Amino acid sequence: MPTPFPSRHEAPTSWSGGANPKPTSSGGEWRCTQCDKLLGVCRDGQMHLRFARGHEYFVGFPVVATCRGCGTLNKTAAPAP
Repeated sequence: MPTPFPSRHEAPTSWSGGANPKPTSSGGEWRCTQCDKLLGVCRDGQMHLRFARGHEYFVGFPVVATCRGCGTLNKTAAPAP
């Protein structure tokens, strides 16, 4: 069963620009720098990415992704300390 992403209200963002995930107890969110769409969640030093039709990936850093909402290219080099 897929692990659900935490809601935006459960893991508030406090980093500038939404480009670098900040680890929290429920995982740091990585959001698009333009439209603020959720791109991934940082868990245990890896980025958890989830796409349509059940495609899920855990990837290492750096991570580059195109936002599915607005088409902006986003990059994060590493989880915030």
